[in-house]
Amino acid sequence: MRQFNVLFRVSWTFLVAVFLTFGLAGCEGDDGAAGQAGAQGPAGPAGPAGPAGNDGNDGADGADGTASIIPLESCGVCHSEGSFASAPAAHALDPIESVSNVTFAVAANGLDLEVNFDLADEAGAPLMTYGIQRAYANAGGIVTSYSGDATIANIGGNYTITIADAAAAAAVDSRWVFRIEDSVTGTRTYFHADFPNNPFAGDDPLAVSGNACQACHGPEGIRVHGANFIASEGGEPCLTCHGAVFFGTERPTLAQVAHEYHNGLRDEITYPTYMTNCSVCHSEEAQLTAVNAMPVSGEGCFTCHGSMDNDDWDFSAGLTFHEGYDETTNCGLCHGDNPETPLVVETGIAPANVAEFHNGTTTGRGGIIWDGADSSLTEGAKFDWQITGVVDDGVNLAISWTASYDGNSVDPCNATVAAGAPVFFAGDDADTLSMYRSYAQGDDFIIGTSTNAPGQADRVALSNDNTTCPGGIATTIIPVDDVDAEKGRVALGGKPVVVSVLDPAEAMEVRVPTPTYDWVLGTSDPAVARRAVVDTDKCVGCHVGSLYQHGGDRVDNVDMCLVCHNAASNEKYRRVAMGVEASEAYDGKTGETFEMKTMLHRIHSARVEGQPPYVIYRSRGIYAFAPDVADVPNWDVISTEGCTEDEIARGERLVFGGDPESSTSCQPHNFHSATFPRSLNECTACHTEDFMVIPDQTQSMANTTEAGSTDWANQIDDVLQGAATTACVTCHADGPSKGHAYQNSWAPQAFPEGRQTIIDAVN
Repeated sequence: MRQFNVLFRVSWTFLVAVFLTFGLAGCEGDDGAAGQAGAQGPAGPAGPAGPAGNDGNDGADGADGTASIIPLESCGVCHSEGSFASAPAAHALDPIESVSNVTFAVAANGLDLEVNFDLADEAGAPLMTYGIQRAYANAGGIVTSYSGDATIANIGGNYTITIADAAAAAAVDSRWVFRIEDSVTGTRTYFHADFPNNPFAGDDPLAVSGNACQACHGPEGIRVHGANFIASEGGEPCLTCHGAVFFGTERPTLAQVAHEYHNGLRDEITYPTYMTNCSVCHSEEAQLTAVNAMPVSGEGCFTCHGSMDNDDWDFSAGLTFHEGYDETTNCGLCHGDNPETPLVVETGIAPANVAEFHNGTTTGRGGIIWDGADSSLTEGAKFDWQITGVVDDGVNLAISWTASYDGNSVDPCNATVAAGAPVFFAGDDADTLSMYRSYAQGDDFIIGTSTNAPGQADRVALSNDNTTCPGGIATTIIPVDDVDAEKGRVALGGKPVVVSVLDPAEAMEVRVPTPTYDWVLGTSDPAVARRAVVDTDKCVGCHVGSLYQHGGDRVDNVDMCLVCHNAASNEKYRRVAMGVEASEAYDGKTGETFEMKTMLHRIHSARVEGQPPYVIYRSRGIYAFAPDVADVPNWDVISTEGCTEDEIARGERLVFGGDPESSTSCQPHNFHSATFPRSLNECTACHTEDFMVIPDQTQSMANTTEAGSTDWANQIDDVLQGAATTACVTCHADGPSKGHAYQNSWAPQAFPEGRQTIIDAVN
């Protein structure tokens, strides 16, 4: 801020001088020769005494004579909403076009076809400066381009596209698609319309839902072919060309291009959920029913699997004869009803359709695919699982929680899984539930009680000894923690168990969002809710059934994630255990935070050129995110020294710089270069609509960039970076951006009272 004031004063002085110069120069007449200098005036009175200087010794005034740093971030002076360099304005998207009132008519000359439509932004304001670039029509399988014959006129946001000599097209059912461009900003978009009628009416159930596309791609749309396809229109515009003869050439079908792109066969796209969960894109009942009934065929299957020559097919079961099959193979000889061949009995000897083929396959998060959907989600959606209260008497926490399944209250202590009777923590089929707890400084739950990992919550496993269920209401009693805080959060981690879709005699886990509850310490009062920053529904809208869950007990609730992925988190303790020093680390650091905004910004922007690698060391693997694997130093240095035969067989190797004697130094190495399906400046893809862009420094706690000493529970010696600085430099990770942020806050460093120093400075 001081530098801003200095620059402002200097700039203002310069402007005043220039103004006076121009102002005087504008007067008529000669200024005349300069006069003689006047006599020296008398000395003015002495000013007030300045503050005492530092004596140069170590002390509170600074180390060895250096000036102390006041840890305040002045980002909001320039970058708050309405400021001259507003961050919300800088991240604003181009207008998301809305096309309405599309009509077709033969022009008055009887030769041309006119297409009228209204064009506005998402707020309904007319868009006035668009021109026509492309125009295509599919008349029942043959696509014609009218791009060179189309002109456009606009009156107040009502546009007319005139297509010369196209009047005859008015008599044929066609799907039209147009690409328009803003002549000022260069923004392009596609829209479609049917005239006189939809030529694909029989194929509509096979199209994808617009809402499903928008869940990942957002209202901005899907950017292909040089422009955005409005996401709310789903796959309908795509059908104009895909599945048709285009300029005499057969185009790939919509299913083929969509499956191959999302599966990474056409491009290096990373898909955030599971291709076997057809309901993610085919989200409407009619669509999913049609997809499930599709017969097993080479042409259909290979749109996802590519070929038989990949890891999707298990040839260890003696099915090696499949290896030579391709898209032309008649899979129906075995897969389905074919009474004309002796290989097939009444219902075939192999799965006949898509649903049967995929039924029973599992996802990477333990879900079971059934009839084109992830049953862990369809069954999980039937639950309402809540923590209803906390009574804190200073000795114990009495935590009450309830659950219902399919609209009916259930016994949380039930020990035998049956239809309508799920199991939670009791009985042989149950997985272990755990009660996590953490405590807030400011508004962030960063005071975990773990002594083994910075900022991490401890947990207590639920059992019949600490949990009872009188009247169908569970009460879990655990001892209080000795912490200096005003409010705490408990989270009930784990998954309920229901009857399996595969076998009614078996059980399966289901995904239900982890319940959380905040309370005022020492009371039974609920605490004021933490500020809303990220919307969980937006996360799971894209990561359907695939949001990371850490062993299965932390599920689909950002309020749970914040208990561990907080501003005090840092995995330095893992690197220390492995014997890895900063000079040997894959990112050159002593440790890295896995706090939410850092982790999510860095992962979602990992493919941006110039981004430094983001590397997390865990006890179950090393995870690196970067534009290219070559951007991660020493990643390709492979050694198995000190690794066991089992570790080597699993593909694990020695962490570079790790001590071969350490039991955790042999790890799986996982590299990812995630593709983000939207513009990176579309903050509301994850954030709530009204989240605070420049955070309140008394609420949003500074980030630990280095965890200080190996006393992991001690946060006072942590090296801290401001919350606003962290939010910005995780995406704007270049040197100049960091330098700008540090100049207007502080370079990462420790403070005498840790984060309390910052809170006191603000107050």
